[in-house]
Amino acid sequence: MQVRQPFFAQQGWYPAGAEACRRAVDEYLAAGPAHTGRLAGIVPHAGWYFSGATAGKTFAALAGAEPELVFVFGGHLGPGSRPLCMPRGAFGTPLGPVEVDERLATAAVEEFSCRVESSDDFQPDNTIELQMPFIRRLWPQARVVALQVPPGDTALRAGTWAAAQAERLGRPALAIGSTDLTHYGPNYGFMPRGIGAEAHRWSKQENDAAFLDRLLHLDAAGAIEHALANHSACCPGAAAAALEFARARGAAGGHLLEHVTSAEVEGRGDFTMWVGYAAIIY
Repeated sequence: MQVRQPFFAQQGWYPAGAEACRRAVDEYLAAGPAHTGRLAGIVPHAGWYFSGATAGKTFAALAGAEPELVFVFGGHLGPGSRPLCMPRGAFGTPLGPVEVDERLATAAVEEFSCRVESSDDFQPDNTIELQMPFIRRLWPQARVVALQVPPGDTALRAGTWAAAQAERLGRPALAIGSTDLTHYGPNYGFMPRGIGAEAHRWSKQENDAAFLDRLLHLDAAGAIEHALANHSACCPGAAAAALEFARARGAAGGHLLEHVTSAEVEGRGDFTMWVGYAAIIY
């Protein structure tokens, strides 16, 4: 079996050693939320120092599920971009490999005309890689179909297609969609309210919140539209795909488990630059 090496672990985004990675995952999972989910979740994908605890809340809420199959949606893609998929092999993690469901991943490549990646020829992607240690820890026998999807109709179709495949096969399945929220500050070229506490309030409580409200109310197309118009998410297609998977499988709405910014995680009071993160389950 060919194993794709964990690029971002090697770059220090999360622990590269097995024991350190296991401790980190278990610590993040320990703060279990009041709500539980069975269908899908939305997680951030910054380095774990910033957003690991938020991602952990989503995974902890889904821990009671027993999926054989996990669809992982991610990708920093623009509208009209070609989706990406690795149809064979496994995603390497410090905790062991996460195997690809080759039959379904190959079907996804054909269905969405994906650009094919392999274990030794791939574009490093934190949106998907940073979720794999959680999946390995919680569901070591599960197989994955990982799709990078652009924001638009392809993302919506990917979510409903994944739900239909799980239903057709009668296999317990989950979907995970990964996006960060507003990237605010001079380094990101986006600061319409200047800097300071009021800019941070607007970014989190208005810009992020409007995108999140659409996700919580199952408005996938509206979430994508808001993100593209207002820079309120970096991977809205991934979140929309997970939402559509949940909606197709009977979700009535989402639960927001946490919404925080990197400035709050760091305890910085100057509010010059930050990124928003959220945990949602369906």
